[in-house]
Amino acid sequence: MTVLALIATYATYVVVWSWYAAQLVSVLLGLWALLDAAVRPADHFIAAGRRTKGFWLGVTGAATAVLVLTGNLLDPGAAVGGFGMLGLLGVTAAAVYLTDVRPALNVYRPVRVRSRLRVVRGTTQSRPRRRRDWGRH
Repeated sequence: MTVLALIATYATYVVVWSWYAAQLVSVLLGLWALLDAAVRPADHFIAAGRRTKGFWLGVTGAATAVLVLTGNLLDPGAAVGGFGMLGLLGVTAAAVYLTDVRPALNVYRPVRVRSRLRVVRGTTQSRPRRRRDWGRH
């Protein structure tokens, strides 16, 4: 009987900490979406045809607020059952922004150009320089 009680105890710990990790990851996902939406220029949203910047700031801000308020991040022992349907909606809103809107906005990101070429020496693809003696045989 003690072996079964020990297995049940450790299984409970695994479930509690996995729920806690899922809630922590979802809050980080919401924060990432909110900060990314805040940093992007407003004209990129219009050019990409993905609503407005204010709309996505509102959606990702509400999603992050719901994720922070529904998750029991300060008490890992109470993490089970605190997420619910609102938490799922918050994760979905953040995931929609990160998987649909963000790639569309990346098209309008400025292109960085290097100012000089970098010469890599000592690799197998570089050819050794040979002296040329023009006209001497």
